[in-house]
Amino acid sequence: MTTMPATRAPRASGVALRMTPGRWVTLAIGVPIALALIAATGFSIVTAIGQGSFPVNASIPVQDGRLVASTGGGDITVHQEQTRSATARLVGTVQYSLVRPRLTISGDGVHLDCRLLTGNCGLNATLDVPPDTVVNLASEGGNMQVNGIDRAVTLSSDGGDVAVSSVGGIADVTTGGGNLTASDLGSTLRFSTDGGDVNGNGLFAPQVTTYSGGGNVNLVFTRAPANLSITSDGGDINIVLPPGSTSYAITSSTDGGDYSHQVPTSKSSSHTITVDSGGGNVSIAETS
Repeated sequence: MTTMPATRAPRASGVALRMTPGRWVTLAIGVPIALALIAATGFSIVTAIGQGSFPVNASIPVQDGRLVASTGGGDITVHQEQTRSATARLVGTVQYSLVRPRLTISGDGVHLDCRLLTGNCGLNATLDVPPDTVVNLASEGGNMQVNGIDRAVTLSSDGGDVAVSSVGGIADVTTGGGNLTASDLGSTLRFSTDGGDVNGNGLFAPQVTTYSGGGNVNLVFTRAPANLSITSDGGDINIVLPPGSTSYAITSSTDGGDYSHQVPTSKSSSHTITVDSGGGNVSIAETS
């Protein structure tokens, strides 16, 4: 009688693999992440589909010569009316995703309350303000255009581009990353952007302070500034001054870029220029 050695039966197909500690850890980490991605993707699709809008045409009372507006993520254009009035006029459209935001218009200003942290929500509008009105305008990311205001303006955008021109008062402008464009400005200027370029033309302001988190700064003056302070964390700085006999006391710092100036200098001059570049080139010259 001949005997054969015993053999193990082959594993049936479809039998689950043994759950090792490593596989449990993979499931514990991977499953929540996958579910979160699926939920986020689904919510994005829903918000993209669930778009709504409503028109706005309203008068806004101006309190003590000041107008305050917060416009969510939309674009806004500001002009000055020719006739004197106690109210400003706001005309535009509110666009949103899923949940209708609350728009409040009162003597305290314009406020758009966006109730979702994602999706589209913003006021695209034109704002006409009466003469002698100080404007304080904020946006969560939209673009701004402000022109022809005879008093001070304070503008803040979380990331959009800002263009300002022909402002009679102090212009204090901040953007979280967009470009800043300025022209025909003759009062104190304070410009700041976390990453965009700063471009100014036709400037005759006596006091200018500018900061850029990495973009280029290009400023062209038609009148010699009394005090100029320019900082860029990495971009180039180009300053063009009007020709003449004005001399400047210049202090410069460049962490790696080239520096050049072709203007009269004097350490005792009352016209001061301070430039600080984190790595870009610095050029100070006169209009040819």
